Amino acid sequence: KTPFLNSLADSGIRFRQNAVTTSICWSSRATYFTGQWLSRHQSYRLRCPHFARNRRWNQTWPAMLQNDGYYVGHVGKWHYYSDNKGRFDWSRFHEGHHWNWKRGRGNIAVSDITKEDAIDFLRERPKDKPFALTVAFYPPKAVGISKEPGGQWMPKRDVRALYDNLTIPEPYNMTHSFSLLPPFLQDAKTAARAKWKERYLTSYHYQEAMKNIYALITQVDSACEKIVDELKAQGLYNNTMVIFTTDNGMFHGAHGLAGKWYPYQESIRVPLIIYDP
Repeated sequence: KTPFLNSLADSGIRFRQNAVTTSICWSSRATYFTGQWLSRHQSYRLRCPHFARNRRWNQTWPAMLQNDGYYVGHVGKWHYYSDNKGRFDWSRFHEGHHWNWKRGRGNIAVSDITKEDAIDFLRERPKDKPFALTVAFYPPKAVGISKEPGGQWMPKRDVRALYDNLTIPEPYNMTHSFSLLPPFLQDAKTAARAKWKERYLTSYHYQEAMKNIYALITQVDSACEKIVDELKAQGLYNNTMVIFTTDNGMFHGAHGLAGKWYPYQESIRVPLIIYDP
């Protein structure tokens, strides 16, 4: 249930066959920042953001926009565990969880924190400069290695309730297609097969997982709407390009696999919506 993103697609352009070059979250994010293949930006490992080091950062779009006078911000997931001083004019980083504890407020959904950070950026930015902001939501990425049905995703209860009475169709290629994979991909020790056993071992596992995932996506949809509402309140919506995309697809049980990594359609295809007034 993504009513806002549906409306954004109606107002802009939806690319139906968009795909990432490398279906690995941190590598794909480096590609987004640089416009380069993995072999070029060389961010092969999670803790080694080669593209963001030293003069290489000068070849990213945030640095180029800053050189042209833009006020550039980033909120949410960064994924590289590196020193971010000087890269962005305004930033708040948080990742690895679906909920964060805030003093005086208790546990807050990370999708809401990311939304609030984005709105703070829009309100605090210099009003005499053009701006660019990356809003990087951590959800619906899984957290941890729980084998409890749906245990790797933790949405809000009221949002999850939207899906309680629904049955999510299982992928048509969940079973037989697994036997058609190359033998090395059928190995039970591969990450994709091990994740499948954690997440989708039974029909109940599959239903709980997908309902939680869908609920987290609905939370992201709602957060995006509130951010755009702030653009509208400031009279900026008709003069601001809005781009929505993600860093990788997910198998969600297709081919008897979970996670991403491999160059199958379910793994490499991602949404892309561009609203450009």
